[in-house]
Amino acid sequence: MPRLALLLLILASGLAVPSGERSRTFTALSSTEVQTVQIGGLTFLRSPLPPVPAGELDGLGTAGPCPPPDAPLDRVLYDSLDGRGAALSCGNAFAGLLSFPQDEAGVTDQPPSPLGGFEAVAQTIRAARDEVLLSTMVWDDGAGSPGALLAGAVAELRRDLQLHPERHPHGVTVRLLLGNSVRFDRLTDPTASAYSAARHLLEAGVPLTGDPLPGWRLEIANYTYAYPHNHMKLLIVDRQEVLAGGNNVSWFHVPVTTPGGLGLRDLALRVRGPVARHAVAAFRDAWRHSRSLTCHGEPQPVDLHFACDLDATSTPFPLLWTGPPAPAGTARVYGLYRRAGEEDADAALVRLFGAASGEIDLLQAQVSGTPECTLSALAPGGCASAQTMLPVWNALLHAVETRGVRVRMVLDHDPVLQLETLALLGGLRARLAPLGLADRVQARWFGPAEGQHTKAILVDGRMLVVGSPNLQFASFGPGGLGEYALATSDPTATGLGARLFEFEWARAVPVTLPYWLREPGR
Repeated sequence: MPRLALLLLILASGLAVPSGERSRTFTALSSTEVQTVQIGGLTFLRSPLPPVPAGELDGLGTAGPCPPPDAPLDRVLYDSLDGRGAALSCGNAFAGLLSFPQDEAGVTDQPPSPLGGFEAVAQTIRAARDEVLLSTMVWDDGAGSPGALLAGAVAELRRDLQLHPERHPHGVTVRLLLGNSVRFDRLTDPTASAYSAARHLLEAGVPLTGDPLPGWRLEIANYTYAYPHNHMKLLIVDRQEVLAGGNNVSWFHVPVTTPGGLGLRDLALRVRGPVARHAVAAFRDAWRHSRSLTCHGEPQPVDLHFACDLDATSTPFPLLWTGPPAPAGTARVYGLYRRAGEEDADAALVRLFGAASGEIDLLQAQVSGTPECTLSALAPGGCASAQTMLPVWNALLHAVETRGVRVRMVLDHDPVLQLETLALLGGLRARLAPLGLADRVQARWFGPAEGQHTKAILVDGRMLVVGSPNLQFASFGPGGLGEYALATSDPTATGLGARLFEFEWARAVPVTLPYWLREPGR
């Protein structure tokens, strides 16, 4: 979870390997050696993974014509992702936003539900015809939970294949990928979510082994590395539709009116079209760096840890495209996938921020500079030096300094995370104050007490980015987590993004910096 990121980063950096622990080297699929360290049964990366093989994120050469766009922000992303997804940015369609736990701003067409936005996710799974690929960092336990709902949707999909095989001429494959991250209720076991998903599927009547149903395939895997773990939240259906956001399969995103719900706000973006091939390639890349759940006999929900294990390396599924993808619309959509060793999406965001000409609006759960920035929170002015800022913040500062760009942020008010937030804000204002531009950066705490987990960026009202990456050190660089986001210039999408931001801005509370982080006279 985000609160553990600094501790895990320190562990992963390998400043020291305590006695009884061991380092090892193993060979990845590309034959590049990857350095790891084992600590208490957990695997930490000590070197980047090999990049995604050439062409995979771009459709393996099957994309249809996709000329460079004229719009400036589109061109920035297109050029930044050349060979890593730009060829699949044409011919897409915006299919809507999805709000968690409910839609308060009137930006979606989702109906109210006891489990909020998860009902729409379940409906998407039920409607699949060929394949469901679902990646989430956390899958919570519990009867009546979002995980139980989604497992029930998988069971209904299986039943539809059984009763109506004509609807599924190629059979149905379901792959669930968990992020190997700890949960608050299982702080020492990053495999817990994989077993929770398996348990919910069994309870819903979906066999884990020996399924006799022709055409049905179910696989569960858990990401190999404890840090950097896989943070992306991604659903791909039939290799045509993509839903990317910040929500885990968790009680945190359930309405507070439902017993167990904690009401944490979040957002996902749904698109259709060629960009789905990029999302499939990103999912497959994470899958190949994961461990498969292998069960023996006929496991029961109560004995999964004895009957099933996560020792086997997952086998990459085929990435075969028989021809160009069918266009779904006229929208430009860009897939942004990053992990250790695959960092082009980092540079794309930096260039996007740097290209802003008018305004940057941010809905963010977690923001920071480098770890050194957070540690300087008690120093006057915070982390004002460029070396303690992330490249995205330096790009934002450059846009403010050179073009007077206005920046507005609605930030989560979690008291545990405020230290890094305040240090960053103090540093931004300290950099801008000598130029008389400090007021160009405005920040407010999210209004409702439950907090927000959203990761959304709106640049000049013309480019909307929604996904899993926080604007925080754990989501960038060679040691960063696995992340996925979608960016689109579709006017309907950007208009809804602007409406959501104004709704949250209006009910947010201005941030007051502690006195030692304020510029003189304020």
